[in-house]
Amino acid sequence: MAVARTHRTDPIRLPCRHAAATVLLLMLFAACLAACANPANRPSNLRRSLAAPVARSFASASEGGSTAVIVALSGGGARSAAFGYGVLSALAEQRASGRTGRSLADEVTAIAGVSGGGILAAHFALRGPQGLPAFRRDFLDQDPEGALRTSFTPINLLRGYRGGVNDLSGLADWLDAHLYRGASLGDLDQPGRPRLLLHATELYNRAPFPFDRDSFRAICSDYDAFPLAHAVAASSAVPVLFSPIVLENFNPTCPAAGHGTPSHERSAFARHVEASQTRYANEPELHYLKLLDGGLVDNLAVRNLIRAMSRPAPALVSAQAAQRLRRVVVIVADASMRVGGGMSRAIDGPDAPEAITASVDAMIDNASRASLDALERETANWRERLLRWRCGLAAPEGHCRQLQVTLVRLSLSDIDSPEEKRRILQLHNKLTLKADEVDFLSNLGRRLLSANPDYRRAVKSPPFDG
Repeated sequence: MAVARTHRTDPIRLPCRHAAATVLLLMLFAACLAACANPANRPSNLRRSLAAPVARSFASASEGGSTAVIVALSGGGARSAAFGYGVLSALAEQRASGRTGRSLADEVTAIAGVSGGGILAAHFALRGPQGLPAFRRDFLDQDPEGALRTSFTPINLLRGYRGGVNDLSGLADWLDAHLYRGASLGDLDQPGRPRLLLHATELYNRAPFPFDRDSFRAICSDYDAFPLAHAVAASSAVPVLFSPIVLENFNPTCPAAGHGTPSHERSAFARHVEASQTRYANEPELHYLKLLDGGLVDNLAVRNLIRAMSRPAPALVSAQAAQRLRRVVVIVADASMRVGGGMSRAIDGPDAPEAITASVDAMIDNASRASLDALERETANWRERLLRWRCGLAAPEGHCRQLQVTLVRLSLSDIDSPEEKRRILQLHNKLTLKADEVDFLSNLGRRLLSANPDYRRAVKSPPFDG
């Protein structure tokens, strides 16, 4: 009787092959996932050359006029950009005294910005008042969030854990393609353009990193070649949502030693910035600088402005312009909303996102209040240093002490209407706004500026007779 053969090994061998194939596929998937979830940016700065150009030490946008305007634009995403756009648009509609065909926006000597306000400040420094309509068209009316990773997916969560969901291929590339079109920091260093004061947060020192020649000299890097879009992206890089912008520190093999002019302001803030720049040359482990949102250390951009004002007179203006000045208007546009929300309507709450947002706002906004007080003091000190410099010239003008300096504070937190407050809070931490939201915020900027009593007095009072 024939006995049928049984193949005992087949039922075992086939599942083993299947398991091996499954493991191989899982390994390939894991490798792909790891590659997709690596958000690290490569350094985007170049080594400083031996023949570095000599920079001008001032902005010359208001050469020859008796009025200078200095503007600081706070962080706050597209809300800040739209609010600041309204402020600058109102300046563009205000005629400059004694200057035919020029507006107060043409008299902007320096513009400071951070995060969302830095996006506008950089564009204004590059394109001037004539570029304001283009900023509305190319940024405020566009969808920059569409270029970002914003969904909650396993890959994005892993990318966030490993340093940041979005890298340079997101916001930086979008800004370069739509707004700055290949411009570098060196392109801002031209006669007739206002000086840009932009900063990010440098994580090793927990300190501001101003995008100026002193900072790039401290790491032996080429300032002129650095992409403007990368500087703005660093200033706007919210932690976890964005991976840090990376700069290589080319010390200690630096072709040109030196760290610029020390500040005369001896505040703890200024000393910390200077100490950080010194560490770039001395710390053996500081090979790469990691930069994130500048609002973490200065969300009003006024500390960076104070640092610039504390330089030897005449700071922020040329020697020629400083001798003619009779009026300076310093405008701080603060797009934060410091109070409000629905957390106090019931005994329950707030939920985690609302608690985190309110806690971060509390830390940043209270530091901003202290910064405003410091700016008020430094503005008065800057005026006195400028007057001493003017009157100490070999042949000073007869009215060397006639200089009116006005500090104008504009803040969305000053809005009284409950309905407008609620709408402002709904526009928190966005990079894309609808057209009616842009109109709403820009109109608030126009309205607050035109109604500000300090601004109205400064504009209506004629410059001193020369």
